Amino acid sequence: MTIDIARNAPKPPPENPEAEASLLGALLIDHSLFAPFVRGRISPPDLSRDHHKLVLGTMERVSARGDAISFETVQHELTATNELGSVGGAQFLVGLMQNVPTVAHAETYATIVSRTAQLRRLIGAANEIARLALVREDARGAVEDASRLLFSVSEASLHRDIISLEVALNRYITQIEERGDSAGLGVPTGIKTLDEKTGGLQPSDLILLAGRPGLGKTSLALCFIEHAALRAGKTCAIFSLEMSELQVVQRLISMVAEIDGNRIRRGRLTLPELQAISDASGHLQQAQIFVEESSRLTVTDILAKSRRLQAERGKLDLIVIDYLQLIEGIGEDDNRVQEVAKISRALKAIARELEVPVVALSQLSRQIETRGTEPMLSDLRESGALEADADLVMFLWQKDQQDRKDGVVRLKLAKHRNGPTADIDLHFEAELTRFRDLGETREPV
Repeated sequence: MTIDIARNAPKPPPENPEAEASLLGALLIDHSLFAPFVRGRISPPDLSRDHHKLVLGTMERVSARGDAISFETVQHELTATNELGSVGGAQFLVGLMQNVPTVAHAETYATIVSRTAQLRRLIGAANEIARLALVREDARGAVEDASRLLFSVSEASLHRDIISLEVALNRYITQIEERGDSAGLGVPTGIKTLDEKTGGLQPSDLILLAGRPGLGKTSLALCFIEHAALRAGKTCAIFSLEMSELQVVQRLISMVAEIDGNRIRRGRLTLPELQAISDASGHLQQAQIFVEESSRLTVTDILAKSRRLQAERGKLDLIVIDYLQLIEGIGEDDNRVQEVAKISRALKAIARELEVPVVALSQLSRQIETRGTEPMLSDLRESGALEADADLVMFLWQKDQQDRKDGVVRLKLAKHRNGPTADIDLHFEAELTRFRDLGETREPV
């Protein structure tokens, strides 16, 4: 029996020293390439060859001093630190410049170097995960640590260094040109006044929808999903830590069929109502709505499941989490405030990495009930970090007994990082778990 040695031999780690050398040579030829393609994206540990690491580290020091990167400045710095011989002398620097195919492809070289570096980090995380599986007896703890390792690999791609305004402007103009007439339009919520103020739920935004129990936070979030999926053809994911998937489905059917949820639960339905439920079910089956029901989820679970859904479906437009305070901590902090702060930052990182709006429902502290006034940002329960991390903060509240009698719920847009705040009146049809837009509040609150 013959053995295919080539097939069974372990593959070397992904690396591309030719792309590394071409990138370094391009930088020596044209120093202006360093800021847009290397600074904040590629660091010496990302390179696979020690002499390449030394050269890039030298370039970073030269640039940090405010000097232009060139053959002369890099050679002088290497000489000053007694490292010129370690890289192969001045001839090595000359060779880097001579062997560059073209400086016009510097961005391509940088992309290749960045990609292979991330793959090597992934291999390192995989090796550590294998070690955890061998030495840890606590399976759940090992899985959680493994998830954190993978999260750290993906999070590394979000890190950016300082860039010039010129670079930022060019990226912004390119983004506008790519969007065309849809520039600024996010995921529509179905609440006309809210969409007018926000342009819809924007990609990469962390959005908090907060209120005391019983005011319809979950119902409003499901209204967002129903409108986005059924009316706008968006792909939506619901992470429900409080309700079962059957409860979520029942609310959606009640909303779409416009039938009292209590009647659906009791099962005493007329033939027209049964037909309406069948029609609603047919519409919902066509919608791209995905439900994850679990009473125990971490942010790494949410990231992993969302990333997989995005890969399988080709897109993911909206994530809803019901609700934030039920997410399990991602560390071993005894302090719940610090734990919630870490969760908040991680949710923002998920929104940025996947480039989708993340709507997280949140509880308000009890002090709003004793105070008897409209909610403030300081009422967000358990962490001031929620206020800082969120791009959009919305409160549901009722002013007085008359509001409760009339079914009026006020939506206070308390923080809007990229636009105006507002006070919007909604009518809540509790039996249908549906909100109707009444427009901006006219009387003082």
